[in-house]
Amino acid sequence: MPDNENLIIARAQQGDRTALNTLVASHWPSIYRLALAKTGSPEESQEIAQDTFLKALAALSRYQETNAAFKTYLTRIALNLITDYYRKRGRTPQVVDIAEYSRPIIDTGMRPEDAAVSAERRQEIVRLLKLLPAEQEQVIELRIIQGLAVADTARIMGKSSAAVKMLQQRALKKLKDIFQENGITEGVLQNTQP
Repeated sequence: MPDNENLIIARAQQGDRTALNTLVASHWPSIYRLALAKTGSPEESQEIAQDTFLKALAALSRYQETNAAFKTYLTRIALNLITDYYRKRGRTPQVVDIAEYSRPIIDTGMRPEDAAVSAERRQEIVRLLKLLPAEQEQVIELRIIQGLAVADTARIMGKSSAAVKMLQQRALKKLKDIFQENGITEGVLQNTQP
């Protein structure tokens, strides 16, 4: 997203279709991948992403600039819709590869054999992430996978920034131990400082 996101939002609030399209184009991939990671269904993910933007754009006239990124606002809407999705169906979330929504949608040019090994590695990592307590798993998803700032993660989780940092630190330590116990050590936790 360009540095002038607040300007684009202001133009979108005035009905500028180009600004609206820019907002949607900038944030659609991450919202879709989040929904896909949580539902495991491309069709449901498409619908959840679409509903996220419909809700956000319908309320755009009331949106006010805060310290939170617009992406955080959209993520919160999407997570609420995902919760509603499971509540309506009366079932628990399917175990899916949460790393899917952190990968680019474009073709990476990876050789098929490398892609297969990479997919197997991601599946193993997802399985191991499920061994974390729910809050630790959520902080890893939001901070590491989704790439949200500490303050934005704190708002979504309803915690202080200090609590998020401590939770992330504990989650990463526990995750590192789990990975080592399962033979996964190569650069998995690079660039994961709180």
